[in-house]
Amino acid sequence: MTATRLAAVLLTVMLITTWMIWRQPAMASDELPRSLRIPLVSRERIPISKVLAHPDHYQMREIRLTGTVTAIQTEISTNWRICGFAHEQTVLTLEDDSGQIEVIDRGACGRNFSALKAPMLKVGEQIDLLVVIMVTTNPDSREVASEAMIRFLDRARY
Repeated sequence: MTATRLAAVLLTVMLITTWMIWRQPAMASDELPRSLRIPLVSRERIPISKVLAHPDHYQMREIRLTGTVTAIQTEISTNWRICGFAHEQTVLTLEDDSGQIEVIDRGACGRNFSALKAPMLKVGEQIDLLVVIMVTTNPDSREVASEAMIRFLDRARY
């Protein structure tokens, strides 16, 4: 009887300890993922034309872009496969000296870890951002499409 009680207590302690170690606490706004702890200004700026010319070189990589916001489009996305519920998605058109690209902030379903969110911006603002490039190839037409997802967003400090 004592051995059974001891085993139950040990099992309970192990379960509680495991739960405490593996639970995911809510991320505080000042906590950043490991990849974002390096200051944004210390990363090399990549010209937009270079990203558009060779998107496969940047596949699944975080890169730094800077430029001027030329258009902002916010819509409600009802694509349930992205995160399981309808959410606000903002597409920014960013332009630098070499070209322009659309970058996406998926709102509540995205991975933008900055306090500044895309809907807070205005056309004409200079921004500095970290994006992840996702490249997909259509197997039928061999067409390559690239998408830039915002990871961190800040107003430019020149």
